[in-house]
Amino acid sequence: MKKSFILIAVAAFAVGTVCSSCSPKSVVAVAGEKEVSVPCDDKRTDKDFFRGMGIGQSKDLNTARDKARMNANAELAGSITTIIKQVQERYVNDAGQKPSDYSELFEGMTKQVVNQQISNLSVACNKTTTTTDGMYKVYMAVEANKEEVFKALEKGFEAEKKLETLFNREKFRQNFDAEMADFAKKQGY
Repeated sequence: MKKSFILIAVAAFAVGTVCSSCSPKSVVAVAGEKEVSVPCDDKRTDKDFFRGMGIGQSKDLNTARDKARMNANAELAGSITTIIKQVQERYVNDAGQKPSDYSELFEGMTKQVVNQQISNLSVACNKTTTTTDGMYKVYMAVEANKEEVFKALEKGFEAEKKLETLFNREKFRQNFDAEMADFAKKQGY
């Protein structure tokens, strides 16, 4: 009895040790499910670049590309807007100002910066596939350099007199970099 208990304990320990060293990739998928690798999905916003990923599908290749770019641009614009909004809130609070005094000016400047960046994007990834029913499927990731976005924000501050009095470049830069790092961490980078 004592021998079999020890044997069972040793076997359980061995199985536990082997299973704990298994990587997540070796875990069996749920029955009926298959993992799918999405092209360009690894191109996400990190500490150096704002990125957006989009997918477009059509019987016409150019239309599929246009849809993918439009979706990627929309995701990128959303990322830029989110970061700038968070930086604005943090910055205005740190400066001891009422957010309502500057929110309208920040919103206008944000739209201007986003529009400017959308027109100057570079493609980080572009993959095209065809489906079994003859459709083209385009996966696209676009990116905007963090430094270019920051420079556009600086120009916006300098052009807007009411914001210029509030603007402290170093403090704004600290908040901007902190928000980019937080966002990248949430994205898994």
